[in-house]
Amino acid sequence: MPTESNLRPGVNRIVPRYPFEARFKIEIERPQGPLAAEGWARDISESGIGAFVALPLEMGETATLRIPLEKGVELVVPAQITRILGTQYGFQFLALSARQRDQILHAVVGKKAVAYQTAVV
Repeated sequence: MPTESNLRPGVNRIVPRYPFEARFKIEIERPQGPLAAEGWARDISESGIGAFVALPLEMGETATLRIPLEKGVELVVPAQITRILGTQYGFQFLALSARQRDQILHAVVGKKAVAYQTAVV
């Protein structure tokens, strides 16, 4: 199982991201009423998740994510939208317990970290 010491990131990453595919639920409270959406995760880390979402979300919005990890384990975590590129969204986890961090690490055992991509100028 990966540990914090052997999961140190490459350049420009606080923690490494790993390939991760799952459909998950997104719940957002808006003034006009609650929004329920579904996302398709493409990668996950201890700090957040990258996903495709069909419905338009707003930068900075706070959401509750319900992410199925494995064997009936569901990660329920508050997150903020920190990246939008078309239908690709980046969600930063706002609060994770030590147990939730361990659940994420267990879900990515044996997977190779996703390479950090920088913009080419």
